[in-house]
Amino acid sequence: MSAQSKETSSLSAPVSPFLITAAAWSWRFLVVAAALVVLSMVALRFLDLLIALFTALLIAVVAEPLSTKLQHRCRFPKSLAAATVVFLVIFFVLGLLSGSALGLYAGFNELGQNILAGIDTVTTLINRTFPNADLQLSQIGEKLQKTLQNNYGMVVTGALNISSSLTGIITGGVLAAFSLFFFLKDGRGIWHWCVRLLPKQYRTPANEAGIRAWITLGNYTRTQAIVAIVDAIGIAICAACLSTPFSLLIPIAALVFLGSFIPIVGSLLSGAIAVLVVLVNTSNLWMALLMLGGVILVQQIEGNLLQPILQGKALNLHPLAIVLIVAGGTGIAGILGAIFAVPLVAAFNTALLYLNGHDIYPYLDHDPHRPGGPKQDFAQYCAAHWQNFEQNVAQHLPPKAAKQARKEQKRLKRSGK
Repeated sequence: MSAQSKETSSLSAPVSPFLITAAAWSWRFLVVAAALVVLSMVALRFLDLLIALFTALLIAVVAEPLSTKLQHRCRFPKSLAAATVVFLVIFFVLGLLSGSALGLYAGFNELGQNILAGIDTVTTLINRTFPNADLQLSQIGEKLQKTLQNNYGMVVTGALNISSSLTGIITGGVLAAFSLFFFLKDGRGIWHWCVRLLPKQYRTPANEAGIRAWITLGNYTRTQAIVAIVDAIGIAICAACLSTPFSLLIPIAALVFLGSFIPIVGSLLSGAIAVLVVLVNTSNLWMALLMLGGVILVQQIEGNLLQPILQGKALNLHPLAIVLIVAGGTGIAGILGAIFAVPLVAAFNTALLYLNGHDIYPYLDHDPHRPGGPKQDFAQYCAAHWQNFEQNVAQHLPPKAAKQARKEQKRLKRSGK
């Protein structure tokens, strides 16, 4: 074959298999990316709603066993058991918040004399070192006043934004409480309704995968609580070693515990409060720096060692994967991404593994008391649901005839027939 014929043959050769595969993967990737962008835009429009629902879901995972015990051991109706658990959760959260705030307020009142003495000492030192400090301070105050007057609109707008944020937080808290009540009361029915939307051949595996995702969420929440407790105890011990009054240790620990559920910002604020308490109590900058070092040490151990290891075992995720997930979630959605990224990915990973034939929790197949009910074909759940629908929901008689029938049943029951 001549060189010219070889060149013509190479030019007319089909596209290489590698390029075909790359093109096929590329257009599929673009379709998936477009779908994710659309879902993200929809989620952003309903962000407050999704935050409240997911927060209630994480609490329901931990609170559901208590609600079940109240129903079985104390003979509580479902509604009463769910309402009791919701009130206990609200009481616990408000108790931590109010107790820590009141404790810090009372402790700072006790330290008030030290604060005033420290301010007097600093003022005297400044006046001795800088004789014209009073004049300069008054000039600074006048400049600040003029700046506030010139930017009055921005200040008002900022105050309104803070007010609207507080209103959103309160609204979200109320919505989360209502969602928690219904998750505890009708959670299984809500889940079964979602599964019934799928084609029949996918219902049973989807139900089993969802139950395993629920178990994973529970493991995450319990592990996060353990990490928060360790973090709170560690920082409280550091504060105690630096002569912090006992009346302030418990409020500090409570704030650190709550802050540990909010990555980055929560730990930063609770640690800053602990450093401030030590600074005010000792009036010593070096002691405050030691407290800052203790806070950083505890948070580094908690964030880079304890949390990845514990969550890696509980969630079946590698510690490096957890660190990367938190970093990616923070980059995509900020604090909310850091809070919800790990449980969402862990639950999705557990469900995906089950659907591909790799069950992380095979014991659930033989546990009659597992969440979601004993294992059986989902068609049986559907049959029980529609039987109850026919008996208690479907109106087989016109309203007036149904009312007369109920009256007749009550009359027969009173007469003993």
